[in-house]
Amino acid sequence: MDVILSTGCLYKYPLYQIFQIAKMAGFDGIELLISGSNCNLGASYYEQLSDEHSVPILSLHSPFVICEGWGGFWDRIRRGLDIAMELSIPLVNFHPPTGFLPRHRLNNELSEHIKLYKDMLEDSEIILTIENLPTVRTFRRISLVNRLFPLVINNMYRIAEFAADNDIHVTFDTTHVGTTGVNLLRAYAVFRDRIANIHLSDHDGRSQHLLPGTGHLPLKELLSQVKQDGYDGIITLEACPAAMEHADRAKAAENARRSLRYIRDALKTDET
Repeated sequence: MDVILSTGCLYKYPLYQIFQIAKMAGFDGIELLISGSNCNLGASYYEQLSDEHSVPILSLHSPFVICEGWGGFWDRIRRGLDIAMELSIPLVNFHPPTGFLPRHRLNNELSEHIKLYKDMLEDSEIILTIENLPTVRTFRRISLVNRLFPLVINNMYRIAEFAADNDIHVTFDTTHVGTTGVNLLRAYAVFRDRIANIHLSDHDGRSQHLLPGTGHLPLKELLSQVKQDGYDGIITLEACPAAMEHADRAKAAENARRSLRYIRDALKTDET
């Protein structure tokens, strides 16, 4: 399996610097998060960076923020797919529309658009994934949240069932699971058969997208289970810039290396 670096870890950096860090740290590739700062650089520029650094783009994360000229929610996903097809990026991930409760609005409109996206991808081998999202922040602070716990579980099953019903895969985000209070290995078991990408980061009960090993999630146990299950998809480091200590480029690079070492040690694979 490939272990890659999300550009979202250091989205405040110029893209070329993130490719440099990925190369120096020894990651197998990049997940390109399309953001407001890089969305209009163009596919040829993304390809140029990949070629110059010999770091393949193995996943594209469609934008979940407004990007100038990219249109609305559904158009942003389509534009991401266009780039993936042009550059032969093997996986595209997207966030579902969100509402109140249940957190994921898995409605007919989403199903219809997924049909259109799958038609676009019919002659390609690109994998389309939907990502599990965190619990609404407001509800994390409510003392009655334990009464909502069955809804959290049921919603998680709905995501897994939706992916199966629409024949798409899942990007399994560990810190997002952490916000729900659901046991990480239990959540993994729900999604296991559909996972094509794992967004790996830690959670300490308050902060999301921490470096692996700095929170409370049983990430080593998860990675051990993933290896035991013969998982052959992607594992993506997706920490936040603050956790990466982005204000100091040397520290950010070291945190990238340390996180990669953590993942590979847990998988019991050789470092490169």
